[in-house]
Amino acid sequence: MEAGDDSVTVTSSISQLYPLVAVAKLIHVRVLLTSLPIGSHLLPAMVPLARAFRRRGHEAVIATGPAMAHLEHTVVMPDVPAPSDLGPPPPWLPERDGVLKAPLWSSPLVVASAANVLDFARTWRPDVLVRETSEYGGQIAAEVLGIPHVLVDIAPFAPLEIPLLDELMDKVRARFGVSAADPVLTAGLTPASWHPAQHHFRVPIEREPIEHGPEIVASFGTHTRWLMPDSKLPHIVVEALGRVGAPSVVAIGHGEWTGPRPSNVRLEPEIPQQRLLGTAKVFVTHAGYSGVREALTAGVPMVAVPLFADQPRNADRIEDLGLGVRVDVKGLSATVLAERIRHVLNTKTYHDAAENHAAQMIDLEVFTNIPDHLVSAV
Repeated sequence: MEAGDDSVTVTSSISQLYPLVAVAKLIHVRVLLTSLPIGSHLLPAMVPLARAFRRRGHEAVIATGPAMAHLEHTVVMPDVPAPSDLGPPPPWLPERDGVLKAPLWSSPLVVASAANVLDFARTWRPDVLVRETSEYGGQIAAEVLGIPHVLVDIAPFAPLEIPLLDELMDKVRARFGVSAADPVLTAGLTPASWHPAQHHFRVPIEREPIEHGPEIVASFGTHTRWLMPDSKLPHIVVEALGRVGAPSVVAIGHGEWTGPRPSNVRLEPEIPQQRLLGTAKVFVTHAGYSGVREALTAGVPMVAVPLFADQPRNADRIEDLGLGVRVDVKGLSATVLAERIRHVLNTKTYHDAAENHAAQMIDLEVFTNIPDHLVSAV
């Protein structure tokens, strides 16, 4: 893309005065969104948000790593790898070893991300930067450029898993010679009862349920099979669902399946999770934030089996709010899991709490209105 014309130059000069000057009357702004190259970070929120900016007449592109360069409106941060680019996964069996302590911070990666963003931004000249929770290089770049930045909080508990996060960020800032600047807008994607934020929005989901859908949906995310290729956890889940007996669908990922095949359980490499949750009565999940958010929106209680990152905190929050139960993965058996699934399936209070949170979600403003809040904030 070419550097801007006169109108973009005016926009950039005014935006330096944030937050004292509103820019709502400007014809358009240039928005640079940044994300780690992970599908679950990009597809539910960042890609639709880029579309929303563009529909309102603004320019918007997403800076992410090469693994996600096939998505629309992206520019490549060449030095930002996807998890699968980092080599083979650790020798981890969750049913034997328990929760994996996944590294959620890498100073070299944050430095590389900031440098990549700056390389592009100094030519493209964005007026504002919008980052997702785990992409810290974008915030550093915004501080260097002196432009406002926005946080789309796709994983509100993830920063709590990084010891001394503020000190780590300040060390990176020192390399770039900048000071910390707070986001002008923090966009939470769940109600305040889940986690506080400046503003709370809901991400639209497909409302049309699948006809004759399952009572139980089970999925453990896009990276689980890569992280634990030798684990028997998927087998344990399928066997447990066979014991429960309710119609179920399980996302098992791609590759050969050597586990059990109960007659009431349909095994699929991938599933339309949002639509299936529209008819489900229980969601068996690793408690990744995107899946939890979809279950909250659909009003489906959960059986949470956390595996890594912020998932244990998410699972604890599910229990705290009466939205389901947490089940520890270490030593997990099909017998125990089946009992927990039956308990949630047959306990009205979990369903009532889930429906209450779904009503809270429906009352939230749709997140594609973030562009309107943003131009008012800056």
